[in-house]
Amino acid sequence: MATRHQTERRAPVAVVGRGGTLTAGLLRRLQPNPVVEITPCRAALGDGVYRAVVVENFEPTAAGILSGCAAARWELARRTGVTVVGLDDPEGRRLAAWGTGTVYAYSDGRPQADLTAKNVRLRGERLEFEALTHGELMRVRVPIGTEPRLYDYLAALAGALALGVPLREAAARLEC
Repeated sequence: MATRHQTERRAPVAVVGRGGTLTAGLLRRLQPNPVVEITPCRAALGDGVYRAVVVENFEPTAAGILSGCAAARWELARRTGVTVVGLDDPEGRRLAAWGTGTVYAYSDGRPQADLTAKNVRLRGERLEFEALTHGELMRVRVPIGTEPRLYDYLAALAGALALGVPLREAAARLEC
């Protein structure tokens, strides 16, 4: 019979959002676990166990009301090894402060995050930033695509780092 730890190691990484996202595609390139994309509704109704949960950027909501993605993240935080949160959003900050379970935080500039983007620039057809963790600093260069998507890259990179992929390796897999 498999232990809970063995089950979690085989468990997929969940990306909660609208489906077909850049974040999920990048995570598939960055780490070896299967990646599943689920809607907030499916997340709330399901009972799966996930190795990690990455919730894409939140939809704007009225003050004091959680978006569908935020509610899904709170629900899934109980069924995962690690929840990846963006600290640039009030809902992400609340979940990070909640403190139950392992949280890996990312941000565009907040130094308290586990992964922080610094010196973000557009250069030709590339988006460049310095990825700063608690022990490393690495320049990351990624394609712009149809529009710059810094948060998709940060969420995917944070998810990979939270699962133990070294920054140098993950950054190299992102390079354009």
